[in-house]
This record gives sequence, C-alpha cells and structure tokens, in this order.
Amino acid sequence: DIETEYKELDGNLWHIKYPVKGTDEFVVVATTRPETMLGDTGVAVNPEDKRHSRLIGKTVILPLMNREIPVFADSYVDMEFGSGFVKVTPAHDPNDFDMGKRHNLEEVIIMNENAVINENGGEYKGLDRYEARKRVVADLEKLGLLEKVEKHVHSVGHCYRCNTVIEPYLSKQWFVKIKPLADEAIKVVEDGKVRFVPGNWAKTYFEWMYNIRDWCISRQLWWGHRIPAFYCDECGELSVTMDDPDKCPKCGSKNIRQDEDVLDTWFSSALWPFSTMGWPDSTPELKKYYPTSVLVTGFDIIFFWVARMIMTGVKFMDDIPFKDVYIHALVRDEHGQKMSKSKGNVIDPLIMIESYGTDAFRFTLAAFAAQ
Repeated sequence: DIETEYKELDGNLWHIKYPVKGTDEFVVVATTRPETMLGDTGVAVNPEDKRHSRLIGKTVILPLMNREIPVFADSYVDMEFGSGFVKVTPAHDPNDFDMGKRHNLEEVIIMNENAVINENGGEYKGLDRYEARKRVVADLEKLGLLEKVEKHVHSVGHCYRCNTVIEPYLSKQWFVKIKPLADEAIKVVEDGKVRFVPGNWAKTYFEWMYNIRDWCISRQLWWGHRIPAFYCDECGELSVTMDDPDKCPKCGSKNIRQDEDVLDTWFSSALWPFSTMGWPDSTPELKKYYPTSVLVTGFDIIFFWVARMIMTGVKFMDDIPFKDVYIHALVRDEHGQKMSKSKGNVIDPLIMIESYGTDAFRFTLAAFAAQ
C-alpha cells in the first residue's frame, strides 16, 4: 500500500443473496466489486453476531459459479456493515487473504495481470473487470439474487504513478525481511545519532518504523535493475548471486534464465550513500564521504528514502549514512497539490530567479517551512 493513493469515489453497494444449501434461506452479502464474487471461497460472520450464529458451519451455494462455500466465524467482520455477512475472496482482497489463511480457504485467482477474467471465471472469461461487473450484476438480477443496490462512497486505491484504479491480485513477489533492519534504524534515531530537523518529523519516522512490514522489492516494469535471481529449467534450482552465471551451480546446465522482475526503484536509492562511492570496494571516496553530515529532503519520502538509507547504511556499512536530516516544505500549486513533473504543474525555478533574484528565491523556499 505504500505506493497506493486512496481517493473517495462515488460508487454502488450491491447486496447479493447466496442460497443456503438444503434450505429456502439466503445469506445477503454486500460488495462494491460484484465481479470478484466469482472467486469467493467463503462467507464470514462475526462470532458475536447472534442474528447469524446458527448459520456458522453451514454451506452456501455461490451464485453463477454453483460452487459450495462455507460460512465461518471471524472477529474481523463488522456487524454493522450490510447484513453482517461478508463475502471472502482471498485472492483479490488483502483482508480476505488474511481471513483465508486463518481458515484454510482456497485462493481462487479470477483475473490475469491485465484485470481480465481468466479461466477460473467460467463463462465470464475474457471480459475486462468492468464489463464483467455489468454482466455479473445483470445475471444476478435475472436469477432474482440481487436484493438491492445502494449509492455508496468508498475509498479506492489508485496507482501513485499513473492514477489507475488498483485491482488487488494474488501473485508471487520478492520480499526483504525488514524488521531486523528497522530495529537497528530505530535505535540510532532514539539514541540521537541521527537527528531530524525540525524534531517533530522524528515522530513520522517512528510511526512508519514501529509498524513496518516486509518490503516487497519486485516490480513488473520494463525498466529497472533486474533481480539477480536465476532459475535452472533442468533441475529447478534457484540461485541468487551478484555474478552473472552462465550455468546452473547445482547441475551444470546452461539452460538457465534470469528473473524477469526488476527491483523497486527505492531499493537502489536506499544504497545511494555508499554505492555511489565504489562500494563494496573500500575506495578513497567511500572513506572520505561516508558518512556525510546533512541530508536535505522533503517529508513525503521520510519512509521511502530516508529510513531505507539508514537501514541499509547501518546494515552494510555498520554506520549511519548522515547525522542530520533537514526536512523542508513542499511547494504546492494553487490547488494545494504538490508540484510534480508527472502532474505538469511545476514552475521553472530559473524563471523565478531571473524575476526575483537567487537569494530572495532561496529565502522564500526556506521560509515556507511550518516550524
């Protein structure tokens, strides 16, 4: 979620009836993404919800797919939301994924990487997610299983780069086990070895670090540093190495291939204070310039960059990368949006300098700080 921007959108809440097996009863679930029901593998209810406790352990029939799925109890369920029943799609929702792990539910992936329904979506295979949504809703209505539709404002994740609505999707990725690194990075700030200026930004740093989760470092992009993992198609060996191997270290086969994913751009940025000075060799530049004294940066990348430079510096150099972190303000446009190249709302600083002078421009930017 750290590369996700959430926006409030007007949408719908569809209330769908799931038949209880062997009875004339239905459970009603509410969802903002009805197309994901194709991958449901359970229905959850809060164990304290006395209205529905008698149905815990029963089985319902998943509409359109005719698949039997269990009704189970989990305290995650909000009794006040909808009817109190929650559809569970472990492969397409992070909270559902966690519930699925707790209750050993099957993970049915119903979309490919382009958000198109795959073979697990039955007759909806090949449809874009939004077209599938229309078809699913229409078919439920024909079957008399669509109880009602309500207008609903909800928070929807968007890609922070291209503004596309993100579709949660279960896939294999590379992760860094980050907590051991974070523990050391927390300590150097607590001990005053690294100081934030103004000091209140240390609180932002600690909020991120105390609640840190493993770092997903793989990206499916065209450009970037390739992940140095190699697969042998003969024996299945996986090797991770700084070298560029020409054969499998286990069986000797030359039929090897490198992982197609690239590293998160912040991964290489995290190594910047020492990787640019010749590391892992002990160069004169590295000895002279590491650690440095001051890092000047914006508050929006305290976690993305500052924290990760501290973590990798302490890990690989056994020393902090800088002593002071000076946090400056962000220049915003007339709408309060951060000025960004991608948004096209920037002002050329050279033009400002020509109009007002270098010192006046510098002082103005420094004076924008809130403290």
